Amino acid sequence: MNVASPVNEETPDLEPTQREMPHSLIEIGVIVAGPLDMVDALAVRMAVEQTDQRLTELFEEFRFNFFEIKRPEMTGTSTTGNGRIEPSVLLQQAVEERDSRHWDFAFVLTASELVGNYSPFCFAAISRPLDAAVLSMSLIDPLALGVEANRNERVQRIARRLSRLMLHSIGHLCGLSKSDHPNDLLYHPHNAQALDLMAGMDADSIDRQRRALIEIADQRLEEGAGRLLVKPIFTIQAAWINRTEIFQAIWAARPWEFPKRLSRLTIAAFSTLAILFMTAEAWDLALAQSVARLGALFIMTMLATTFYVVLRQQLLVRRGTRRTEQSVVTSASALGIVFVGMATTWTALFSVGILLAYFLFPGPLIAGWASSTTPNVSELVWTDRPQMAIFAASLGLLIGALGASFESQHYFRHIIFVDEEI
Repeated sequence: MNVASPVNEETPDLEPTQREMPHSLIEIGVIVAGPLDMVDALAVRMAVEQTDQRLTELFEEFRFNFFEIKRPEMTGTSTTGNGRIEPSVLLQQAVEERDSRHWDFAFVLTASELVGNYSPFCFAAISRPLDAAVLSMSLIDPLALGVEANRNERVQRIARRLSRLMLHSIGHLCGLSKSDHPNDLLYHPHNAQALDLMAGMDADSIDRQRRALIEIADQRLEEGAGRLLVKPIFTIQAAWINRTEIFQAIWAARPWEFPKRLSRLTIAAFSTLAILFMTAEAWDLALAQSVARLGALFIMTMLATTFYVVLRQQLLVRRGTRRTEQSVVTSASALGIVFVGMATTWTALFSVGILLAYFLFPGPLIAGWASSTTPNVSELVWTDRPQMAIFAASLGLLIGALGASFESQHYFRHIIFVDEEI
């Protein structure tokens, strides 16, 4: 049985007037996944203490509670053939722990190397939609870099680097953007040594993070009057309250890169587009549709592909039935990310379809293929080619969604939820 133990809960020495001031509480869960050796275990405890101390220095009006739990079994089903860990699996388990224990953020720490999809190496995988991050100690160990160090030096270096990763992750989860300055905690490090230089934050970043923490520390909907609301009303109200956070999570995920990242979806969709444009019956059928039918086809396509992919890839799976504000934000973010990604893919299909229709298909050819609707070239109108493009793009996206369902679930969840790899 795993028991959560609070770390650094004692109030530091303050002046009497400061001690009487109420402190907003931020709760952060630290989940140790898999076994750790003595060096890593000591480094984790030191890193948590350093992170707590630094946050308290920057944001004196908040009280940060860290809770550490050990889950040695978490890495058992997450490893790939080369022994590396899939971050998406650990992130999902982090969300389950976060929801059940009412944490504001959840960190998973592992001694194993992480699988990276955006870079050849990965210190951390951070997810704003999930308010969670997975951090690896594998590549920040001096021994992994071929640097000789005794035990104390290893503990101190791993702890310092892990603390910088945690502080960077909290800043990212609060909506702060990356910094180009190597000494900034929000800098994107290109190697482990760069972590040693990341120490400070500018005044604007501190102020923006403070405002984000104030919102995070506020009473959640399920803790107040929201607990009496029926589920649909609760979901709508929670989504509205957190609309800015949902938008920021969608933006951070860069769903407009779907066509580039999801190759199976792109290949299936554009192959379908090409086949339809080369088929006379498809032209005849497309030009026979009314504007209302094409509009209905477009709306049905967007909704059907979004919900199919979300359900097929199990992006809304939750353990238990308890409703929370955070779970609504996570689900709404997932739906929004997939919807925008599908809309982007449809737009790309439509654009390519327009180009093909105008440059490769002259009027006499279209009139010959779509003889039942346009028997003469003179009957062609300017809307016919866009009409075919809408028809082909919609059917192409429907087929493309089937291709997306064959993407590895680990990879797909990584694309959806992980918005920064370090």
